[in-house]
Amino acid sequence: MTFANSLLVAVVGMSVVFFGLVILIMLIKLMGVLTGNMGKKEAPKAAPAPVAAAPAAEPAPVGKLSPAKFDDETVAVITAAIAAVRGEGYPFQIKRIVRVKQ
Repeated sequence: MTFANSLLVAVVGMSVVFFGLVILIMLIKLMGVLTGNMGKKEAPKAAPAPVAAAPAAEPAPVGKLSPAKFDDETVAVITAAIAAVRGEGYPFQIKRIVRVKQ
């Protein structure tokens, strides 16, 4: 087999693969159009709200409310709950915990 024949076989092989991929792309797009899924992007789902969430309250001016005194176990539970809702990759720091009137 000469170099020219080898080059011809390589070019024909790559062309067949390229055109096969183009046809496959066209078929996938055609299936998307036929099923009505073309161009419709699903909106990202919002994280579910906590079930037993306290009603949102306006933040009180600093100095008007004294922070409630909680034991270490309660602070740990509140911190774990916030970490579970926020998920990994979102660092946070709790500066104060204030009891909300219901």
